[in-house]
Amino acid sequence: MDFERLLLTDSSELFKFSIEFDDVAYLLLIDTFSKAPKSFGEKILDDDFIPNSNHIVAKCGMRRELSTEERESILSFAESMLSFKPSIDYMIDFFYVDKELEFGYPEGQGVIDLVDAVNTVFKTEIVIKNPSSLNNIIQK
Repeated sequence: MDFERLLLTDSSELFKFSIEFDDVAYLLLIDTFSKAPKSFGEKILDDDFIPNSNHIVAKCGMRRELSTEERESILSFAESMLSFKPSIDYMIDFFYVDKELEFGYPEGQGVIDLVDAVNTVFKTEIVIKNPSSLNNIIQK
């Protein structure tokens, strides 16, 4: 399975996973720069949950049912991305996405279009302060 980073901001990264040019899933990682809320501990069924210093919101939008191998590949990718960061809490929420995240050329309005699509699909509020910044363009 191939992956590419579609978006990079100060607090979030979006990755696309594909097989032979077919989008399989999108992984959004958002650094909250704060501790996980009590509701996070309830999701993992831990009544004695003590949050670490940093909560990472992780959402995986699947284009179709993933095989066990594909799911494990995405989980492993996320773990490798986040394992270097000390004192974090995260859990990947998987859900279905009914369409591909399409957008134009990755600068200016293209980045804005992508962020608008991501905010709609992932129910987030990502904001791009400078759409022409090199930090926001697609990086393979």
